[in-house]
Amino acid sequence: MVTDWILIRRAAAELEHELRGARVTDAGLLDDGRFGIRLGGRRKGNDLVLAIDIFGSPPLISLEALELSIAGDPGWSRSIATALRGLRLGEVRSRPGDRVLVLDFGTTSRFGVTTGVKLVAELVPRFGNLLLLRDGSVIAAAKQFSPAENEARSVGVGGPYRPPPLPEGPPRLPKLLAESLAAEGDTGPQRSEALLAAAIAAAAESGAPVYVYRDAGKLVAAHVVPLAQFAALERSTVAELLPLFAESRATSAGRRASDAGERRRTALRNRIEKRLRDTAGEVAQVTARREDAAGREALRAAGDALHTYGHEIPANATHFRTPGEAPLDIVLDPELDAKGNAASYFARYRKAADALPHLERRLAALEAKRASLEDLAFETERGDATTLAEVGAELDRIEGRKAAQPASGGKRAARAPLRVERPSGARIFVGRSPRENLEVTFRIARPDDLWFHARGIPGSHVVLQPPPGAEPDAGDLDCAADYAALHSRARNAPRVEIDFTERKYVRKQRDAAPGMVWYTNARSRVGRPGAVPATDGD
Repeated sequence: MVTDWILIRRAAAELEHELRGARVTDAGLLDDGRFGIRLGGRRKGNDLVLAIDIFGSPPLISLEALELSIAGDPGWSRSIATALRGLRLGEVRSRPGDRVLVLDFGTTSRFGVTTGVKLVAELVPRFGNLLLLRDGSVIAAAKQFSPAENEARSVGVGGPYRPPPLPEGPPRLPKLLAESLAAEGDTGPQRSEALLAAAIAAAAESGAPVYVYRDAGKLVAAHVVPLAQFAALERSTVAELLPLFAESRATSAGRRASDAGERRRTALRNRIEKRLRDTAGEVAQVTARREDAAGREALRAAGDALHTYGHEIPANATHFRTPGEAPLDIVLDPELDAKGNAASYFARYRKAADALPHLERRLAALEAKRASLEDLAFETERGDATTLAEVGAELDRIEGRKAAQPASGGKRAARAPLRVERPSGARIFVGRSPRENLEVTFRIARPDDLWFHARGIPGSHVVLQPPPGAEPDAGDLDCAADYAALHSRARNAPRVEIDFTERKYVRKQRDAAPGMVWYTNARSRVGRPGAVPATDGD
């Protein structure tokens, strides 16, 4: 959605109509980085938050029911919040020809002394800023810059406020209105002036219709006058512009979050694939060394033969073949005699024997690492933003990186594992992330509950809790196996082998990724992903 100075003028009229006289009860940053001002004492309804997104694309302002998160706010935000708390909102106005809002806040003491500040929201794309002024001077600003950084103007705390420079002459016709005139085939100056006057009049009147244009339900454009260039789209009218600003911002934020999530998913996928390649290479090297160590008996046999036939080996020999029906070909060091060569073979035998247990342990550790990486790859493909953060933290641990500091702002509520109620009274719990897997298996499940997992491949932990005092029936067992199959890497297969056992036989793998476990006493069952109703799959 494109904004212009006329739409900002309309937003100012709606804000003043809705909030004039309201008192600031709190202010600070929202979880998404916008600056929020909570206003109470309104004649109509509960408190509302005036949310200002100065760094959005485009920068927008909206009224919403939100929570503030004041911990960890930057200095400029704390300064503005401290100055605004307890003040009342008076006039809201816009600057003609520019996307700048000015909100007057003030209070009058019992002695009749009036104090006040002005909050200036510069909602200019790529150059958004939020400033607090007292007596024309800047006392706080989201962005400060000197004349060397911006030749047109400077912004600094303690200095005078100068608004962004405007083109000379009267306000120009905004782009959307100019395009509308072009679509109508009329670009004459009188028509332009009339359209501008009508738009200004509509913008100044809170409650005048706003024309909304959508494509397949998605907001494309809105204005206070009809826009001819969008005549082919769905058109409707609404009474208020601010809800459209909130919708546009939410849609844009969702798209950015989706794009950012996919970029993060791709980055994690690439890191995991590299670690898997490195691990496979190390497995090959250790396997080769183990195979060499496995031939240690041949080294001992060579040493024994050299002791037995040493008297037959000439000096400086490089090779000796033992007599008999099963001869041994032994390579010799010509610098050593038979006894010295035998000692060398025995030393190599002892070294190989000592190395073998270490190599076996190293191979087991590498296989566990490979399994962890495969599990993280599975979680990366299916995970939401929270799961991707968990995967990234675990990958940092595997790679020995320092854990990243969590972003400032409030914590998101953790998603609960999927819970399915069965007609028999049984319950099925499904973990859909590493954290949920741990919760399902080690917090929700009771020792005798049944635990399900796809055999030999990454997948969810599924727990079946029978009805109190009863045994699970065949239908419950099949359903739990079906969920384990659906929430596994083989979800597109018609049949998946599922292992299940009592929860008391499941234990965590040490130093492995979250959700990696060992289990014993397993039985087998076939899961059918397609048997789970489509509405129950998530």
